[in-house]
Amino acid sequence: MKARIVLVIVAFVRCAAAQSIKVSDLLNSSHNLSAGGPGPVTSIESRPCVICHISHKGYTDTFYLWNHQRTSSSFLAYQSPTLNASPGNPAAGPSKLCLSCHDGTVALGQTVALGLVPTSGSMSSGAITGVDFGRHHPVGIRPVDDGQLYAGLSQTPATTADASVRLRSNLIECVTCHDPHSENIDVTRGRFLVRSNQASAICLACHDSGRPAPNQLNGWVGSAHQSATNTRSELYGTVAANACLSCHLPHNPSKSLPLLRAAEENACSPCHAGSGTNPALLSVVSQFSLSYAHPAMTLSGLHAPGENSFPLNNNRHAECFDCHNSHASRAVTFSPTPPALSPAQQGTSGVDGMSGTTPLRPASNEYEVCFKCHANSLGKPQAVAGYSQYGRTAWRVTDSTATDSFNTRLEFNSSVSRHNVTFPRQRTSAQVPSLRASMLNLNGSAARSLGSGTYIYCGDCHNSNQARNSGGTQASGAHGSTWPHILERRNESEPPPATPGGSTPGVTYQAGLTGTYALCYKCHDISGQILQNTSFKEHNKHINGARTACNTCHDPHGINGGNITNNPSLVNFDTTIVGPSSSGALRFERTGTFRGRCYLTCHGKNHNPLSY
Repeated sequence: MKARIVLVIVAFVRCAAAQSIKVSDLLNSSHNLSAGGPGPVTSIESRPCVICHISHKGYTDTFYLWNHQRTSSSFLAYQSPTLNASPGNPAAGPSKLCLSCHDGTVALGQTVALGLVPTSGSMSSGAITGVDFGRHHPVGIRPVDDGQLYAGLSQTPATTADASVRLRSNLIECVTCHDPHSENIDVTRGRFLVRSNQASAICLACHDSGRPAPNQLNGWVGSAHQSATNTRSELYGTVAANACLSCHLPHNPSKSLPLLRAAEENACSPCHAGSGTNPALLSVVSQFSLSYAHPAMTLSGLHAPGENSFPLNNNRHAECFDCHNSHASRAVTFSPTPPALSPAQQGTSGVDGMSGTTPLRPASNEYEVCFKCHANSLGKPQAVAGYSQYGRTAWRVTDSTATDSFNTRLEFNSSVSRHNVTFPRQRTSAQVPSLRASMLNLNGSAARSLGSGTYIYCGDCHNSNQARNSGGTQASGAHGSTWPHILERRNESEPPPATPGGSTPGVTYQAGLTGTYALCYKCHDISGQILQNTSFKEHNKHINGARTACNTCHDPHGINGGNITNNPSLVNFDTTIVGPSSSGALRFERTGTFRGRCYLTCHGKNHNPLSY
């Protein structure tokens, strides 16, 4: 008996040497299913190799003297909108050897030469793949050079950026990432990985962050997720060390596409809900529960870099990935010059500001990201008077003739009058004497310059009401706000009268940074230049006397349609407040610098016309 055991060990050692296998690694691994094996599954066999290999009477093909009964399962192939290659059949190549145990359909001791070898114990559920490979990284697949993978993968023979990670016959197989004979090469994770996957070294052996955009990984080096030292309780300890595994799992993720740990925004919330890391990040998730918020937590939909077209017409959704690229997003350590993207939005896709239809991967400017949904998209409300999901939306004089009344691209591109979002400020200080030299932070300190030729952001108005980039204490961005239309500050609108032009209680003016029109006050000196300057004397009569809101007369984005005579200085009356004059006219006419006349009825008073 002793002689037989010696012969078995000698044969095993010789075989191991021929395959460059470290004997001690295999003997100490979970794949040692012999009677003395250390793993959760053992058998009555004294020989460590025979459950998988045998010298004679196993399969007669070339697959490694294989002895375990192979799987006969039909596997569902991996699918993804970003996958350019054709997924192979996992049971067609060498991966079927691994799956003869790991798909969970064949008894662990079922061999070809020895029949059923009795075993005890069982594999953990996490070690069983099942037959749905939509929930696993694809195997049996020949990579296609789509500009996002390491270029060597498409060569013959294929090469990766790390020699430990190898393709077999130019195909990605289980053994590309896993060494079945050595369980703890990665001393932290184990799992038979071919090398340590700290900082996602295995992932980045194939997925190349160095190739240029539109590669979605472009910008990974130096990104927030690649460099964050915040600790997490699992995996490798920090967000940077976990790298790809912070958000993705190669096997059995909760969300199969694209191998995310969870579906949609729930892949982000474990860290971005104000917990999950140390130190904790500012909570973004809590902002989605404020009174007015983007519907990221309630409106489901595809959010993948491979979305087929922009603008988004037939697939309206609002997910984190629509505004952020998690691979390239940077920590906000500086304020960029508008209209350039903020660091947090680096690498995000967008649509151009001129035609509104050309996809940009990536976008360069903040407004291009917003225009995916808020410009030419047919998914937004189309010319609906009384739309009020995010607070009452004014219906303007020009809306009745505009072909796309809620198209912000057309409003900001106006040649009549506009805020300087897509084009720089052109009007002089003399033409806009109310404009401050710099916009004001929430505490009243001076922020960014508003000088000639400057731009402003969409986010200067649409932002968290306690945005950090305005001196607040919460995360910045148009995630949610206590103020209607996701505005950063208060900007009251009048309650509509029963009939346009009728009496209304109006809005009692309160000055200052938290006052009635705090959002306008941020950039315009309402209390000084507007209410006291004699050139603007009618403003005092209307704001304090008639309690008229800024929003009643001025269209904040820009004039969609109209002309310079009737619509200078963003004049575009809200027709739910203002009605026609006694002659049926409803318009403003410019008669000179800071001069004009109105044909309308407002607060029960007929203007037919009244001159100013």
